[in-house]
Amino acid sequence: MKKILAIFLVFVAFTANAQNPGENIDVTHYEIHLNNLDFTSHTIQAQTTVTLTAKETTNSFDLELKSLTVSAVTSNMANVSSFTQNGDVLTINLASPLSPNALASFTITYGGTTFNDGWGGILWSGNATNGYYVCNMGVGFESIPHNLGKTWFPCVDNFTDKATYDVYVTVPTEMTAVCGGNLESNTDNGNGTHTVHYVVPQEIATYHISFVAGNYAEWTDTYNGVERDIPINVYVKPVQINSVPGTFVNVKDIAAFFESSFGSYPFNRIGYSVTSVGCMEHIDNIGITSGIVTGNTSQEEYVAHEMSHMWFGNKVTCSTAEDMWLNEGFAQFCGVFYRSAVYGEDDFQQAMSSKTNTITNWCRSENNWIPLNNIPLDMTYDGSAVYNRGAVVVNTLMNYLGRDTFLSGIRDYLSTYSYRAASSEQLRDALTASTGVDMSGFFDTYVFNAGMPHFGANIINVTPNGNKYNVTVKMTYRHVGPSHVGQNNRVEVTFIDQAGQKQTTMVNWDGVEAEQNIELDINPIFAAVDYYNHFLDAKQEKYSTITTPTGSFAQGNFKAQISSVSDSTMLYLEEHFVGSEDDPAIPGLAISTCHYWNFLRNDYGTANVSAQISYASSSADGDIIHTENDSAVLLYRANVTEPWHIIIPDLQEGNWKLGRFTINDALSGQYSIGAIDKTQLSVKENNFDTKQIIILPNPATNLVKINSNVDYSEILIVNNLGQKIKKLKVSGKETTVNVEDFPAGIYFINLIDKKKNIISTEKLVKK
Repeated sequence: MKKILAIFLVFVAFTANAQNPGENIDVTHYEIHLNNLDFTSHTIQAQTTVTLTAKETTNSFDLELKSLTVSAVTSNMANVSSFTQNGDVLTINLASPLSPNALASFTITYGGTTFNDGWGGILWSGNATNGYYVCNMGVGFESIPHNLGKTWFPCVDNFTDKATYDVYVTVPTEMTAVCGGNLESNTDNGNGTHTVHYVVPQEIATYHISFVAGNYAEWTDTYNGVERDIPINVYVKPVQINSVPGTFVNVKDIAAFFESSFGSYPFNRIGYSVTSVGCMEHIDNIGITSGIVTGNTSQEEYVAHEMSHMWFGNKVTCSTAEDMWLNEGFAQFCGVFYRSAVYGEDDFQQAMSSKTNTITNWCRSENNWIPLNNIPLDMTYDGSAVYNRGAVVVNTLMNYLGRDTFLSGIRDYLSTYSYRAASSEQLRDALTASTGVDMSGFFDTYVFNAGMPHFGANIINVTPNGNKYNVTVKMTYRHVGPSHVGQNNRVEVTFIDQAGQKQTTMVNWDGVEAEQNIELDINPIFAAVDYYNHFLDAKQEKYSTITTPTGSFAQGNFKAQISSVSDSTMLYLEEHFVGSEDDPAIPGLAISTCHYWNFLRNDYGTANVSAQISYASSSADGDIIHTENDSAVLLYRANVTEPWHIIIPDLQEGNWKLGRFTINDALSGQYSIGAIDKTQLSVKENNFDTKQIIILPNPATNLVKINSNVDYSEILIVNNLGQKIKKLKVSGKETTVNVEDFPAGIYFINLIDKKKNIISTEKLVKK
């Protein structure tokens, strides 16, 4: 029993004294000497001096070193009693403790076969014929934790413990060695080798320091920055040297744009070096894969992306891997944003809109409902979850605040956390302090919660006010993903009038819904949320002014076809990735919970615009179409003030699983897919084809008679934009309506029953 107790007490004492690497020390400087790089055995011999400050009374401390073996640890500022290596952890024990705030340096001698995980770590390549090359990649995709500074020097290998560096690399005379920082000296050793010495005066994380060595060729230039002249150095294989100017033709313009946007260049050189596997944002010595050096600008996005890391990732580093969007999301955004300066604003907006559409589709899947700031470690470098979603959220943030306010706030954030690490919460608070805008709602919606928001805008009332119009618009918030109600909601709404004129304004509200009063210069017939696709929201849109027959105009499963047009027709089509805000009051009828469409058609002259709307039980409509007893129907309403009703298509093709509806003359309004449960209603598929309205004469000039074989209590007449023209109560099955004052055009007669449901619709042509 005493023996067991003794073992237990030893275990308790060990666990009580155990330290995470860096927990009780603050490393301030590394001096790294790579003395021998063996390009055939893939081994190194090296020595690193670590200068640190004790955070507390320290008897021992841990560093990290992977794959390499330590042969000695010495210090002339402390008494080293012993050292041990256990996996990646190097423990250094002291004969006498360091007192709090004490400064000490420790020199570690080590060597051996280097590590890589297939991407990160130390990478050797080449041969005697084509030249030898070696480089480090500061992180690994497969390694968790991802940081791999530890693969070539002992260190506290995380995002937050930053230090300055001196790096010495010895290579054969015919080889070139390049590191982060400024070249301090290049010494000929007189034995067929030379040693380069680079100095990094800024405090950086361990994964940002780098070295490359091999038979490189160098291309140089100078960028005249806002504060100083900055050297440009590009190191490539000799066969690539002639392709460098064309590849980097815009590098100065990119640097100038980033300086104007985010502040002066934060490091020493603009440097790029070719690696064997990929791109990595090492300071002053960015790793780029050979495939980027094409001699043209086809891969320029990567040149810009990696340069922007000097601000996002290197100057300010994400505090944890789970917050990697602060590094990669911003850099991915910058890899598109630079195009606004180099190729023009329209080019940037088109490229960003395409990325936004891709991520909108990605966010629809329940498998992708992950908060942006809490990424699992095996997804740290996921292209969709982190890079592209992060980029789209950054673009949304810029449009939420306005570009000038956004850039000013980001510059303040970069200054506040200069050469430090930051979290999503700290970015939120820094932007709030800088801009005066409470950013908690934005971050709760886009960063701390999964999925994406859906914004709706519906015109409730328009009142003329002199040469202005007072518009009441109802704004709504819904969320695709886990339940969330957005606060501090803010989105662009574009109003469109009969002539196609547009006016865009920013609308703010809290919660699920709110009515906003807005003064406009135009008389709107339609309100489009995020018309220009500036925000991540649960819809996609397409718009065009058609002057010649174009064949088709599609968004999702809704395809408009323009077979003729006399003047022009403006088409605007939204697919919303949520269900309707209200269900049709028809027993046994289910409406899609996953999507619906808003369609605006504005003819100037005459046009023939038809529509095909498809359904599929295997995809978006699987929520309502489950078995052969579920009969697909097409639902329509002119606007949200009207109830949904079943519209009789001119043609329905397919079966219960897959099919499409064709409408020969597509109206403006909302469309959705519904499903009738035939077991409840005892109906046959495609039974909605009985003529219920007869209008005579049609076309008409003044009086028309409306006859029906069903009972109805009201008639609603709308124009081809879905606007209400006349509504009247009736009795019986025959009604006469005077349309003499109606402008020439196309109208739709809707019969409404006592339950306020539209039960049938027919087209009327007014001469």
